[in-house]
Amino acid sequence: MVAEWDCKFLKKLWVQVDLKGRYDFRTGCAAQAGLRAILPKLPDDFFRPHPQQLNRLLREKLAPHLRTRDQRSKSLARWIIVEWGRIGGGRPATIPEWMSDLGNFNDRSVERFVAAKGTYRISSWSKLLAFANHKRHAIYDARTSVALNCALRNLGDRRQFYMPSGRNKAIGLAQRILSAENVNLLLGYTDYIKLLRTIVKCKLSTSILAAEMVLFANAPCMAQEFVADRSNS
Repeated sequence: MVAEWDCKFLKKLWVQVDLKGRYDFRTGCAAQAGLRAILPKLPDDFFRPHPQQLNRLLREKLAPHLRTRDQRSKSLARWIIVEWGRIGGGRPATIPEWMSDLGNFNDRSVERFVAAKGTYRISSWSKLLAFANHKRHAIYDARTSVALNCALRNLGDRRQFYMPSGRNKAIGLAQRILSAENVNLLLGYTDYIKLLRTIVKCKLSTSILAAEMVLFANAPCMAQEFVADRSNS
């Protein structure tokens, strides 16, 4: 069952989410060197734009290489998850297995993959989907899920997105409060993408990627306010 979203409700939700924080996820020097080792023909100034612009450029540049089903595509997948995303790679065979399952990232392969994985390591594999096609898919992680859950709870909505673990302290505190509350419907990746697409359809954001960046950027502030409100109540 996929959750339904309407524009009237999402407008209220987006007011809760969009606190005007700016996306600023930096690609470190080591990660830059790692990508240049895989794609040596990157322009010298490729990493110069602000992270908000670079985020789109990275996905547009890497997308065709991720679909080639060769060793370089597997190296890029590991770079996205481990070096750019700063997530442990798990056992060495996992990422290559995911890439074999995803193939050229056609809709059917992606649907089967998402259905099979559920929430298992969603913060990792959603990055591959989001880099392969940022117009149809987005990163699902601790920040994006907590941001949405805080907004839903502030509006009195008992639906809740599954929350992967994260490193941010404020996010973790909000997760503990949210996890202790009763919910009437637990949501996952398919619900998340449908929500983002409806946000775009309702003209609350220009693209799925832009909506994802708003969630990511504003999540810590939202979490802090959520925890403070619950502590004072």
